[in-house]
Amino acid sequence: MMDGFELPEDDDEDVDIYAALGLNTPVDSDALPVVDAYDPLAAFMEDEDDVQEFEPFTVPTEAAAAVSLQTVEELLATLARELLDEERLMACLDGGHADLGSLTIQRDRDAYHLSLIVDMGGEQIKPFATVVAANDDWKPMTAPKGLHARWKPLYDSLCQALTNALAQQGRPSSL
Repeated sequence: MMDGFELPEDDDEDVDIYAALGLNTPVDSDALPVVDAYDPLAAFMEDEDDVQEFEPFTVPTEAAAAVSLQTVEELLATLARELLDEERLMACLDGGHADLGSLTIQRDRDAYHLSLIVDMGGEQIKPFATVVAANDDWKPMTAPKGLHARWKPLYDSLCQALTNALAQQGRPSSL
C-alpha cells in the first residue's frame, strides 16, 4: 500500500453526476412530448453519414491559370463584340465584310490584343488593335507606323471597342 493514496471503494450504486454537480437531473427524453419541428443544428450533429470532407487549399496549377485566362479573354471578346460600332467598322472596310464571330482577344503581360478576320473581296486579312495597362488605366497603343491611312479608322474602331470592354471590367490592377 502506498502512503497518501487510497483507491476509491467500489460502490454498486449509480452516482447521479448532475446531483453531484448541483444541477437538476434532466428529464428522460421518452417522457417528453414529441415535437415535430426541424432542428438544423440537431440534424447536422446527428447526421454523421453525410459528413463532407473538404480538400485542402491548393495553389492553382498552370493549366487552371490558363483556363481562367482563356475564360477572361473569351468574356472580353464577347463584350468587345457588343461594344464594337458596326456602322463605323463597315464604313472603314469600304465594301469588305468583318466576321465578328472571329473576334478574339489575347493577353500578353500588360497588353490585350483584339483581332478579327475581314474578307476584302475574297482575300482575308486579320487587322488587330492593342491596348495596354498604364498608370492604372487602359491606353490604346498608336497604330503601327507602316499602317496605311485607309486602315487607321479600322484600327481606331477596334481600339475603342477593346478599351471600352476593358474599362467596363475594371482598372488594370483589378483584372
